[in-house]
Amino acid sequence: MLQNDVGADLITNLLSSKLKLVLFAVFFSPVLVFADEQDVFNVIAGVNRQYDNNLFRTSASEQSDQITTSFAGIRVDKPYSLQRFKFDLTQTAYRYQKADYLDFDATEYKAAWLWALTPYLTGNLSANRAQSLNSFTDYTNQKLQNIRTTETRRFDADWSPYGNWHLLAGLTHYTLENGQVFQAESDYTQNSVDAGVKYVYRSGTTTSLIMHDKKGVYDNRALNASNLSDTGFDEREVEAGLNWILSGKSRLDVKASYVDRNHDHFSQRDYARPAGSVIFVWTPTGKIKVSVNASRQVASFQTNYSSYTTRDTLMLSPTWAITNKINIQASAGIARRSFDGQSVVANTDREDTEKSVSLGVNWTPLRSVTIGANLQHSKRDSSLQNFDYKDTAASISSQLFF
Repeated sequence: MLQNDVGADLITNLLSSKLKLVLFAVFFSPVLVFADEQDVFNVIAGVNRQYDNNLFRTSASEQSDQITTSFAGIRVDKPYSLQRFKFDLTQTAYRYQKADYLDFDATEYKAAWLWALTPYLTGNLSANRAQSLNSFTDYTNQKLQNIRTTETRRFDADWSPYGNWHLLAGLTHYTLENGQVFQAESDYTQNSVDAGVKYVYRSGTTTSLIMHDKKGVYDNRALNASNLSDTGFDEREVEAGLNWILSGKSRLDVKASYVDRNHDHFSQRDYARPAGSVIFVWTPTGKIKVSVNASRQVASFQTNYSSYTTRDTLMLSPTWAITNKINIQASAGIARRSFDGQSVVANTDREDTEKSVSLGVNWTPLRSVTIGANLQHSKRDSSLQNFDYKDTAASISSQLFF
């Protein structure tokens, strides 16, 4: 439930916004009725209005705000013989009612050539770009606009000369750039080489073993021994996977990996840790789907008190299609995040417990119109002072596809 001090404003603003969104969708519905996701070319547009009662994720003196997100874009999906070409381009405007210095426009795209020389030799050539505001859950106590831009270029190949056996290979170029200095997750450029093997059973179940070899360079960062700021790293990851089709109504997706990261100058920042995930999906009926996800993620997070984080998560996500036009999604999760490794400051241990719940509903009155509403609550308890917070957010949205 929403807290009493924000409930009145929330209801008033959301009702006003929801009325506008409904009128917008209804007004345009006559020209959208012929939209089809199978078309080669489509236009997509939408708007989302969110009320957040703790925008900066602070433990005290919370600041609420309303964020309007408007987007428009195009989608191209063209198959040609054995080939397929896909391109998505989206322009998004983020506008804050109070903290308007956070306003920004994001240009994002996804381009891919799903190539095939023969039915037994296929792959992908892709380029992606994404932009977002660095989350204040990590960008703590700095109420600044810090835009994160990531770009990925990838080529991969899948060769199956012997039917069930597949040989896998890939090359990836990845860059991350922050608008402001963010020491914990600094700008970097990373090149990686992937190689592996996959076996496909007659039932559709697959097993795989893949090795990722990565070389990274920290951009815009000078070597600094006082805070252990390095200039580069090498990382190797060995990943085993199992996608097991248990029955016509359930499947199990398991990944287990071992990550070994070594830095060029300061071994204090190194780590070698296991990671992985287990996802169970159950579809008892055509209208109900339940997903359970347990995972461990290991990631670099370089501060004065940590070199990396280990995050253990358990998430339950059921969905229910009430009718062919209305569906409900819910989720509940708990995570423990520990900040580990050698650090600059001695005797500083941080461990966070994060809890979250959400409930959403989508209504598709026409094939090309979707109207949605979502309510979510999150909470973090930290072993360090001033890192606790509670947050409640509610939003409504409308999307047009034609």
